[in-house]
Parts: sequence; C-alpha cells; structure tokens
Amino acid sequence: MAAPTTFPDRAEGSAPAAQRVPVINGLRGVAILGVVYAHVVTGVWPADAVPIAISPLLTNGSTGVNLFFVLSGFVLSLPFAAGDRPLGTTRDWLSFYRRRALRLMPLFYVAVTAEWVVTAWLGGGANVHELLSVLSLGFIVDARSFGPSFNPPLWSIGVEIAFSALLPPLVEVARHRGLLRLLALVIVVSLFARVAGIIRYPAVHSASFGTDMFLCRLDEFVLGMVAAQLYVRHRLPRRPGRWALAGMALVTIAWVGFDLQLRGILPPLTRAILGNVLDAGFGALVLAALVPGTRLAAALSWRPLQVLGMMCYSVYIWHWPLLGWVMPDRAALPAAEFAAALVSYLLLTAALAALSYRFIEFARVRAWRPLFLLPAAPRAAPSPVHQPVAGTPTGEARSAAASHISRGSKVSAANMVRITTPQKARAPTPGSIVITEPKATRAPSSDSIKMSIIDQRPMKRTMW
Repeated sequence: MAAPTTFPDRAEGSAPAAQRVPVINGLRGVAILGVVYAHVVTGVWPADAVPIAISPLLTNGSTGVNLFFVLSGFVLSLPFAAGDRPLGTTRDWLSFYRRRALRLMPLFYVAVTAEWVVTAWLGGGANVHELLSVLSLGFIVDARSFGPSFNPPLWSIGVEIAFSALLPPLVEVARHRGLLRLLALVIVVSLFARVAGIIRYPAVHSASFGTDMFLCRLDEFVLGMVAAQLYVRHRLPRRPGRWALAGMALVTIAWVGFDLQLRGILPPLTRAILGNVLDAGFGALVLAALVPGTRLAAALSWRPLQVLGMMCYSVYIWHWPLLGWVMPDRAALPAAEFAAALVSYLLLTAALAALSYRFIEFARVRAWRPLFLLPAAPRAAPSPVHQPVAGTPTGEARSAAASHISRGSKVSAANMVRITTPQKARAPTPGSIVITEPKATRAPSSDSIKMSIIDQRPMKRTMW
C-alpha cells in the first residue's frame, strides 16, 4: 500500500462525503463507549485490588479520545482530499470556519452555560473566571482552565476547536510540501511537546495542559488526514485482516505500557512514546475498517453503533456532568444499587444526547428520521382513479362513432372496440374503428377522441 505524498486539489475517483462512510460512524460509537466506560469505572476499584492481567482494560478507556482525534482528522479533511470542496482562497477558509462554528458552537455554548449553572446551584463551587475562559475559548491555551472543574472532559472539545482552526493552513502546507513531510514534522513536534510536559509535571497521569494541549495531539489529527487521502485514492490495505491484527497488537502494547506506568513500574517519560504506539495502532485499525466487505466493516456498520457515533458530540458533552449528578458516590454503592444507578444514568444520558443532537446540533434540519438512520416516513397512497369498464363506450364516444358511420362508412357497430390505457384490450380486426380516450379523471370531450381507420391490408395501421 503506497502512501500519498501530496494533498491534491482534486483526487480522481474520489470517495463520497464522510457522513456516508458507515464504519467511521461506527468507530466513533466505539470511541464514545470507551470514554463513558472509563469515566464510570474510574475510582470504583482501588488499583491494588485489580489483577494486573485485567487492569489495562479498566484504565485505558479514555484512550478513545485518541481515536476521536484520528477520526476528526479523517472527517474534516475528507471533503478537501476528495476535491468536493475548495480550500484555496480566503473566502473558502471563511466559509469553512463558518460551517464549523455553526456545527460546534451552538451546543457548546448551551451545554457549558447549563452545566455551569447547575453545578453552581448544587453547590459545586463553580468559578466565574473559569466560565468566562471557556466561553471565550481562552481555555484552549490556558493551563488554569484547560480542564474546567464543572466538566473536565471539555478540554478535548477545545482541542477539536483548535484542530478546526488549523485545518486550512495544514491543507495548504500538505499541498505545497507533501502530506508525509507534514506528518513527520508534526510527529516530532507533538512528541517533544509531550516530553516537555511530562518533565515539568511527571506525577500527573490524567489529561493536562502539558501533555494534551493541541500541539501535543496534533499528530493524531494529521494521521487522520493521511487516512483520508489514502481512502480517496483507493490505497487501502490489501490484507485488512492482518492490518487489523497488527493494529490491535499495537493498541494492546500501549494499553499495557500505560497501565505499568500508572503502577510505577515504567518511568513517566514512556507515556510520550506510548502515545505514538497507540496512534499507530488506531491508524492501522481505521485503514483496515475502511476496506469494504470485511467482517470488521460489517460489525462497525451496525446501525445502533452508527447512530451512537453520530450522536457522539452530544453524548460526550453531557455524560460527565450527568455522571456526577446521578452517581456521585458510585464507589460506595452496593452492587444492586450501582447497577440500578448505572441503568438510570445511561438512559438519561442517551435521552438528553438524542434531544440535543436533534434540536440543537441539527435544529435547522426538518427531516429528523435520517439523523437516526430511520427509514423515511411512508407517503400517503394516492386515491384510486375510476376507470370506465373496457368495452363500454361513453355516450359521446358512441355518438362520434355513429356520426362517422352515418357519413357512409361500411363498418358495423359490432366491430367497434374501445381501448383504454390501463386495461388490456383485445386486438382490433381489420376494418374496425378504434376509439381511444386520454387518461383523465373527467369524461373526455368529443374533440379529444381520436379515431383511426385500420386499413384492410395486414400489418398496416394508422394510429396517432
């Protein structure tokens, strides 16, 4: 599989829009499931009470965010890689920024304001400076409010907004310098940024400004851009099964490494390079999933998983505050109460996410059923149109035929055959008069009836 070396203005044989790639929506669904799972189980069991063999499964769900960033690079760059949209002028840039703002910011501002107000009302110690930093988007580059206290996972949405702002210049650099050169440069920059953050705060294991601000995660976004370019050029793996296995192996290595580092067995700096191992595994899995006709593609195209992936923005922005409100002391709950609270939390999150997805994210869309991959509403069947019975001419038709006969035609009334369009009529005999009427819901007028005399000679007839 050859890799692309440039970002062309137009790709031959380009693929359709990103929202028509079912496996991408399915991968989004997998990513949001991992994030929600990680936040639910975090802190429920002490680290020393979990066997080391299964510990990586409990401590790495948050790496779904890494997959989100790869998929964002794929989705945002796909229309430009395929040549479906231009991005070569200032007007094109402004048009892109306008579309992204309309897509992201309405829900962002509604959710941030509502979450801050509810947190303050519940006595959560909401900070006005923090709210203003988030609303002004300053938290993207502000270490103090990078992970807001009323909704810490908002940091990744800030990184997504930064990616959206950087996409047009990244596309221009890829066009002029080559996409692979851009990827190599960004990998080095992001790695050094993460190393610097870990050196400064080695004891911080959760998401932080030093290791997760947009420069530290930019390599994942550009990796998604490379996947989009490979997709539109039909340069996907010839053996997707092997690519999927290799991707899973790399993800497993990274998960085990992160868990060992969390336990203090590996030094903190290993987290920086393990991020690259994880991203390579996710990249291989994305490319393998994009190959049509595989079991992996079929599984990721499962409709409920796709719908969940399409709603992932709403699920992500609401799930953490709801978790704190519904299950604040989940670690202390007995098993039965934990299960009941978990079901309530998941149902409430799904309901609120579906409502905000429909009425905030896509408030201007009238046809809501396609948003949830539901079939279109059936149209009302047209009322049946009455057709006269074949072989029974109307009064005007009989009058016209009789007038024709009275003028000297030697045709008997028994040889008259009336043909209507919907019914199958018997074949006329030579010398008979053929009376045709146009399809209409009202009785035809006499001048709309056309008659033709079929010649006695076989195979010669005049009809118009």
